[in-house]
Amino acid sequence: MSLDEEIEKCSKIHDNVAEFWNWVYYDTPYREPSSWIVGEYVKQLKPDVERRVPVMIREIEELLGQHPDDSFSILDVGCGVGGCIHKALSLLPEKYPNVKLKATGIDISSEMIAYASKNLRDSDVELICDSITNSDLKFRNEPFDVAIMMVTLSFYDDENAKEILRAIHNKLKRGGCLLVMDFAWTYKWAGLKLFSKPLQKLTDMLFSQILGEPFHFTNRTKDQLEVLLNDAGFKISKSYLTEEKSKMKGMLVINARVHSS
Repeated sequence: MSLDEEIEKCSKIHDNVAEFWNWVYYDTPYREPSSWIVGEYVKQLKPDVERRVPVMIREIEELLGQHPDDSFSILDVGCGVGGCIHKALSLLPEKYPNVKLKATGIDISSEMIAYASKNLRDSDVELICDSITNSDLKFRNEPFDVAIMMVTLSFYDDENAKEILRAIHNKLKRGGCLLVMDFAWTYKWAGLKLFSKPLQKLTDMLFSQILGEPFHFTNRTKDQLEVLLNDAGFKISKSYLTEEKSKMKGMLVINARVHSS
């Protein structure tokens, strides 16, 4: 499938779930889910986000602690309703009062960006509804010190994911950092591989239900995710599972750098 086709499908999915994600971050009302499988998905959103976002904030904070300049620019690729940017701008300025934080969010979903614009209306944040792969894009804060991307690569096949990563690479400073958080098969023992196909089908059924047509969600192993980033020109600084107890499928965090030379 071409990148444009995958982007179109993904934007429709995220348009359809934007109000659920807004509820997750801001406790706003939402309609009843259209089916039991979507309902189960919605039930998991809050606990999942409560585990994920603090990890990403800690990673950004670690970078800030090593940052020598008085300004720090963040690009959130797939920013959704602006939840992670909102959390960062709420917590980090107090801890780093001498560093001016500049934030930009981009998302392919017009519904997500509409919510983000309302949620961040009191902050000086640049928000754009577009694909990061659009070569005509010019952000006011580029090149960036860090880009973050939470559970985005899994919506794209390998070639399209690489194109997205290369586009992000081009928007970062030399020595800049990309923080990726995404699902990864962990397979603590080989027998668990038997369960990966039915679990994959369940995930595909969920997003196909939301989209209204067939959709394939791509899960990768830790090694496969790292290869994607290496092929896009990044050097892995560290990668780890947010929950080591996971025996089948976990959330992997990767800190990857643009080569400084």
